[in-house]
Amino acid sequence: MTDPETRSEPSDQNSPEEVLERVTDAVFALDEDWRFTYCNDQAETLFQRDQADLRGEIIWKEFPMLTDSPFQWEHERAMETQEAVTFETHYPPQDGWFEIHVYPSETGLSVYVRDITEPDDRQQEIEKREQALRRANEVMAAADQPFSQQIEPLLEVVRTTVGTEFATLSRVNEDAGEYIFEHVAVPEAVDLEPGDTTPLETLPNCSRVVETAETLVLQDVKSEAPELVDPEWGIACYLGTPVIVQGEVYGTFCFYGMEARTEAFSDWEVSFVGLLSNWVSNELEHKVYKQELEESNERLEQFAYAASHDLQEPLRMVTSYLQLLESRYTDDLDEDGREFIEFAVDGADRMRDMIDGLLEYSQVETRGHPLEPVELNTVLEDVRKDLQVKTEETDAEIVTETLPRVEGDSDQLREVFQNLLDNAIEYSGDEPPRVHVSAERAGDEWMISVRDEGVGIDPADADRIFKVFQSLHTQEEGAGTGIGLALCERIIERHGGDIWVEPDPRDGTTFAFTLPVADESDN
Repeated sequence: MTDPETRSEPSDQNSPEEVLERVTDAVFALDEDWRFTYCNDQAETLFQRDQADLRGEIIWKEFPMLTDSPFQWEHERAMETQEAVTFETHYPPQDGWFEIHVYPSETGLSVYVRDITEPDDRQQEIEKREQALRRANEVMAAADQPFSQQIEPLLEVVRTTVGTEFATLSRVNEDAGEYIFEHVAVPEAVDLEPGDTTPLETLPNCSRVVETAETLVLQDVKSEAPELVDPEWGIACYLGTPVIVQGEVYGTFCFYGMEARTEAFSDWEVSFVGLLSNWVSNELEHKVYKQELEESNERLEQFAYAASHDLQEPLRMVTSYLQLLESRYTDDLDEDGREFIEFAVDGADRMRDMIDGLLEYSQVETRGHPLEPVELNTVLEDVRKDLQVKTEETDAEIVTETLPRVEGDSDQLREVFQNLLDNAIEYSGDEPPRVHVSAERAGDEWMISVRDEGVGIDPADADRIFKVFQSLHTQEEGAGTGIGLALCERIIERHGGDIWVEPDPRDGTTFAFTLPVADESDN
């Protein structure tokens, strides 16, 4: 028997550290705080730093060029999901391409890096990707073009980049049980046009994307997912992502061919398609929101128009008969009777004003003029002329600084100033009204302020005053229809600006709103 005390010590040549030193890949480990805990010799060469220098240091601080890149994003994804991640990326310090495998654990990450650089091929791949990104960005940046004129060239860019025959943006119509090919990019010989439809069951790949709301990537449909083989279309390779609009799957943004690929879709290609799919989703969501807003505005205008015309006549009749009663039977009415008739007539008149105000409010979007360069000095001067009688009666003083040239609808901006100045004069308190109008540039906007020294507004009412039919004053205090400030807000929003109030119950009120700077080329 061997004496335990003389038994030879096992060789440490098979220890984990020794094994990792012999592999050709660069290997390093990070703890949960992104600090280096280990680097083999190849990792030292990759990072051009000694392990002793790196141990305990945070990778993102030591190598800031790796932050905000696929390298950081994929490492963070592995740490968060606790699932292994594999990706390819370019590492500038080595001017090379590397395949990276990231294996997470509860205590951190183990990372294996393999150099896959082939200079000529990699340079061509870099140029191809840069060109694809540049072309896609040119299409998406053309904001003056409608979506329909952007999506088809975008499909063509992606189709040629990932190397598939077909590229489609399709919408699911579950009620009819079909797909609608809204936009397509296909070979000329293929008989497929926008607007064509096909039953849902004929495209099992797209159905899988819609059902799971996840990206589907198949190099060879028959070998990787035989249950998704379709006899009608014969799709053999597939890369598709869901298009999400208002939280629901709208359809698919997909690229496919009729022959299996010899190489898998790369991680970059999958990410590229996913990125553009997000843009498509955002554009469609904006399109749906705009359409819903237009429909809502149209319904509101129709209601207001009907209310204006259908209710005005009964109101006129009520007013006429009340006035007729007053003129014919005035001698038979006592003071209370005459006062009651006066209240009724006043109420009918006020109702008419409210209906007219609602109609005007509803037509801000549909009846407004196109936005063009407007001199606010001219607009304000016209408003002051309209208010001249009221200004003289109240001994009001309106001080105006030089106002700018903005992009706007002069008639609607006149309405804004009319309402704000009229309110400032109306609610000046016991002292003669004092109003100050000024402007301040803030980037590509002008901020216009209308400040008064009147009765002020309680800060708690700062939001309520912009709501329709909301007034902070009683009829005895001279309350209006409750439409004026709501109308101002709607007009300013149509101009792409904001309006708000800076209340101070002691020192008056300041209303401020923003308007876009006029294009200097129109000067």
